[in-house]
Amino acid sequence: MIQIPKRRQNRSGAVAVVAAVLLVMLLGMVALAIDLGYIVLTRTSMQAATDAACLSGGTELIEGLGIMPAPPASVTASAVSIACEYAAFHPNGDVQQSFLDAERDVQFGWAVFDDESNEWQKHWGEEIPGVGGYNLIGVTMHRDVLNSGNGDGPLPLIFAPVLGRTYSTLQTEAAAVIMPAKGVRIGNGENATADVLPFVIRKTLWEKYRRAQAYYETHGIPSDPLELREIMDNETNNYRGTEPTGEPLFGHWVLSNNKPPEFKQDFADIWSCECSFDAHNSVTFFGSDGVLEVDIFPRDNYTAGNFGTVDIGSSSNSTSDLARQITNGVSTEDLSYLPGGQLSLPVILQGDTGVSAGIKDELESIYGQCRSMLLFSTLTFPGNNAQFEVIDLAGIRIMQVEMTGALEYKHLSVQICQSTLSNAIPDVGKPIGNDTTVFTPLVLIE
Repeated sequence: MIQIPKRRQNRSGAVAVVAAVLLVMLLGMVALAIDLGYIVLTRTSMQAATDAACLSGGTELIEGLGIMPAPPASVTASAVSIACEYAAFHPNGDVQQSFLDAERDVQFGWAVFDDESNEWQKHWGEEIPGVGGYNLIGVTMHRDVLNSGNGDGPLPLIFAPVLGRTYSTLQTEAAAVIMPAKGVRIGNGENATADVLPFVIRKTLWEKYRRAQAYYETHGIPSDPLELREIMDNETNNYRGTEPTGEPLFGHWVLSNNKPPEFKQDFADIWSCECSFDAHNSVTFFGSDGVLEVDIFPRDNYTAGNFGTVDIGSSSNSTSDLARQITNGVSTEDLSYLPGGQLSLPVILQGDTGVSAGIKDELESIYGQCRSMLLFSTLTFPGNNAQFEVIDLAGIRIMQVEMTGALEYKHLSVQICQSTLSNAIPDVGKPIGNDTTVFTPLVLIE
C-alpha cells in the first residue's frame, strides 16, 4: 500500500501575526515600565524637595517661641518664603524648579506626641495653647493641578499616551516639629558635639529671673537701688529656711556677722547683644537691650560647688576639658561617663570647687552665642564633693565675664535666649511651655 505524504501547511503568516502582537505587548510593557520608573523618580524628587522645604522653612519657628517672640504673622511669612525658595532648588520630572503655592501649600500649627495612641496629635491652624507661636510646619507639593503653568501641573508621561494615558497626578507631603529638649545623646564613634556648658544654677533662681524679666518688659526697673529693693517677689522661697518669706524681685539680702543685711542685685540690663544668624559674628556691647542678665558666678549656694563648674563626664575633668566643652561642646567621650552614655535629665552630676581664670578666654570667645546651661533642684555635700540633681535645661548666651581679681569683682553674666541643641534628646510627650528655652532641631514626623 502506497502512503501519500501529507501536505505541509504554511504557518509563517500566522507566526508573524503572533510575533507582531507579542511585540506590541512587549513594547507596551517596556513603555509602561519606563513611565512607571519616571513616575517613581519624579515622586522621589518631589519628596526630597518637600522635605527640604519643610525643614528649611521650619527653622524660622523658633523665632516665635520663648522670650520676646516675634509675631506669628512675621514668623510664618518668613517661613513660607524660605520654604518656597528651597523648594525651587530641586527639580522634579519635567520641572526644573519645584513649585509651592505660598498660600495653599505651607501650613502651621502645634503638635505633641500621644503615648497612648502612639501618634502625633497635630493641630493645624492653631497656636500653642497658652504660649503662642507654632512648633509644627507642614508642606504639600502638588503635581495634580490641571491646566496650571506654575510647575504644579500633572506630570506628562513619555510612552503612555500611546495607550491612552497622557499624564499622572502626584502629591507629596512632609511635616516637622520642634520639641523641648531633655538631654543630649551622641552616637558611638561620632565626632559630633552638643553645646551644653558645664555650669549649673538653681532652678528656683532661674524661675525668679524669668519673673523679673516679665516684670521688666511691662514696667521697667528703677535705677535707684533703694526703690529697686522694694519690688517684692512673693513667689520666692527663703532658700535657707523652711517657709516661703518672699524677697526682693531683683535681688536678695546678704547676711554678715555684726553688719546690717546688704542688698545684692541679681538681675540687671547692662549688656547688649548684636546677634546675627552667624553666631561667630555675635558680639556684646555695654548698654541695655531689653533683656536682663543674671550673674551665675559667684552666687553662694545657687551655683555649682563653691561657685564652680560641674563634671559632664569624668570626675577628673581638667581646666582644658572645661575649655574644650565651652568652645566645642560636650563629646561622646564626655557622655560615656554618664548613665547610658547620654545626658538624660534628671541626672546627678558632681561639682567642682572654684572657677579657673584659665577658661576666661574660652567664655569670651562665645560671647553672644546661644548655648544650653543646666538647672538643678537639690544640692548635697560641699566643695568637690558637691552633687547636683540636674532637672532641666535653660537657653543662655554669655554676655560678660571677669575671672580675675578679688571675688567681689568676679562675675559671669548670662542672658536668656532660645537655644537649638544639636543631638538633643526630644521630650516628645511634653508640650512647649512658657518656660521652654532649649529646643530640638526640626524633626520630620511624616
